[in-house]
Amino acid sequence: MKLAKLLILILILLIPFSVNAQQVIDFQTRPIGHVQYDLNKKLFVAGWVIGNGQYYGTSNINILGGLGYRGKDWWLESMIQRQWSEKDRKLLWDSRFQQKFRKSSLYVEVAPFLDRRAVYDMVVFEKLAWRNLNFRLETENIHKSGRDSLGVGPGVGWSFGSLGSVKVNGAVIYQFRRQETDVLRFYAIFNHRFKK
Repeated sequence: MKLAKLLILILILLIPFSVNAQQVIDFQTRPIGHVQYDLNKKLFVAGWVIGNGQYYGTSNINILGGLGYRGKDWWLESMIQRQWSEKDRKLLWDSRFQQKFRKSSLYVEVAPFLDRRAVYDMVVFEKLAWRNLNFRLETENIHKSGRDSLGVGPGVGWSFGSLGSVKVNGAVIYQFRRQETDVLRFYAIFNHRFKK
C-alpha cells in the first residue's frame, strides 16, 4: 500500500520535469467501448470501438470484432481489427488477454498486421493503490522493419463505477517514447457484458 502511494507520488512529480525536459509532448485521448455478448458460460462475441485522438500524431479509429473465451478470472479474445486514419488503413489480427488477481490485473495484447510486416503489442499492469485508484504501468510497441516504435510509462487508473450496466473506468498515462515524441494519454473506458 505504501509502495503504491509512493509510486503514484513519483509519477505526479515526474511528469512536470519530463514536460520541461522535452519541447513537445503528444497529448492523446483514447475513448474505448468494449462489449462482450455471452453465447454460453465460456464463449462470447467480442467487439471494440477505439478512438485515438492525437494532438501532433495522426488520429485514428479502430473497430474490432471476433470471439472470446472466459475462465474464472480471465478472458481471451481473438478478433479482426480495422484501423482508419487520414493517412492510411490497416488490417490486423488482434488477440487480447486479461487476468484479474486479488488486487491487480494484467492485460496483454498482440496484433500482427495482415497488410504489412509489423506487429503491435501492448502490456498493462494495474495494482490497487487506494480505494478505486490503481497504479498503472503500460508498454506499447510496434515491431517493424527498420526502427521499432517503443514506449513505456507509469500512470494512474480509477473506476467510476457503473452507468446502468456499463462499467466506466479512466486512466492517465505518461509514455516515454524512444526517439519519438513522448505521450500524455487520457483513457475513458466503457465496458458492457451481455450475460446469457
